[in-house]
Amino acid sequence: MKIKTKYFGEVDIEDELILSFEEGIFGFEDNKSFVIVYNNKTEASPFCWLQSTDDSAVCLPLIDPLAFFPEYNPEIPGDRVAKIGELKEEDLKLFTVVVVPEEIKRMTTNLMAPILVNVKTKKGLQVVVADEEYEIRHNLYEQIMQMKEATE
Repeated sequence: MKIKTKYFGEVDIEDELILSFEEGIFGFEDNKSFVIVYNNKTEASPFCWLQSTDDSAVCLPLIDPLAFFPEYNPEIPGDRVAKIGELKEEDLKLFTVVVVPEEIKRMTTNLMAPILVNVKTKKGLQVVVADEEYEIRHNLYEQIMQMKEATE
């Protein structure tokens, strides 16, 4: 299937890569069908894009939060997770939405509302976690700089 994307032009997507978000994504509830697009076509990158197949203008930058926040362990109610099917750890992909403003030092990620994807059922869901320690606008740039300093 060919889809128009916001940042990558027209791309050919295999039907089995299309994800169903029955509740949509916060702010984009009318968009139910998405695909995850990687810049270099590999899942090795912690950054990727959640591209709507319903509306080419809807494309959200995502990260694997565990790549930057190894202690990230949001408490998610089981009844919410059940909406995307029975999960085994190897079937779960966890993402958070990134906001990249003009001033890169203000780049944030939403640790309070992660996106869960069951790769087996091809269903996704965005949830709000009850953990007060996680912020809607957690500074991702600062975290990247701290990680960089720690490795030098």
